[in-house]
Amino acid sequence: MNISLFQQDICWLDPEANYSKIEKVLQDNPDTDLLVMPEMCATGFITIPQPGQIETSARVEARLGALAKKYNTALCGSFAVEIAANETNANRCYFVTPEGDLHHYDKHHLFRPGLEDKGYTAGDRQVVVEWRGLRFMLTICFDLRFPIWNRFSADAPYDILICVANWPAARQLAWDTLIRARAIENQAYCIGVNRVGHDTMCDYRGGTCAIHPYGHAVATCPDNVESVCTFSPDMEKLASYRQKFPTLADEDRFELKN
Repeated sequence: MNISLFQQDICWLDPEANYSKIEKVLQDNPDTDLLVMPEMCATGFITIPQPGQIETSARVEARLGALAKKYNTALCGSFAVEIAANETNANRCYFVTPEGDLHHYDKHHLFRPGLEDKGYTAGDRQVVVEWRGLRFMLTICFDLRFPIWNRFSADAPYDILICVANWPAARQLAWDTLIRARAIENQAYCIGVNRVGHDTMCDYRGGTCAIHPYGHAVATCPDNVESVCTFSPDMEKLASYRQKFPTLADEDRFELKN
């Protein structure tokens, strides 16, 4: 499977321009099976949306479904959406397949220092998507700081952790470190797709990468440049590594001694 990571310079509150960028990437990368985009890739990181600034979930789903079908490529990225059914907003990560299947995960750890919790309702469940024999766990930005939420378990087993983000340059070292930590501790590939450019509050350097379960990068995008990188996970080697070095089977086994 070819997985492409789009390190996007998001146009602020301009969905049409951002969808055009996404479609251009799909046109330029016809061999891609899965395209992963950043957090709030249609608008930028808007914490308290005003009326008319974000799309409905139905509209986003229709647009992503049409793109996935047209280019025979699965799409994964986060969007700020209005949920008409319960009159709330969500920072929602979609995984849409060319076969027409649609999955979503609502960000659980909202970024309270940036008042994201004032504009959106937090999700309450982990989401693992199985597609073409691979299992993907979906997470968004601030979720990366919470290892228990990302933990491989019998209830949520996965092969690839996806984290889509608007992670600012001021905390780039934390991003670079935590992406690798999540891959190593969960014996899984870890995909981190971060934006570049700037919005009304922050500058963004990127650091988009795919990390091997050993902790080294197998694909990277250059800093501060809108770009795409692609990799193919080796699932046979992943299975062999988990069998030969089974840390996941020994989760938290310890004995307290007086």
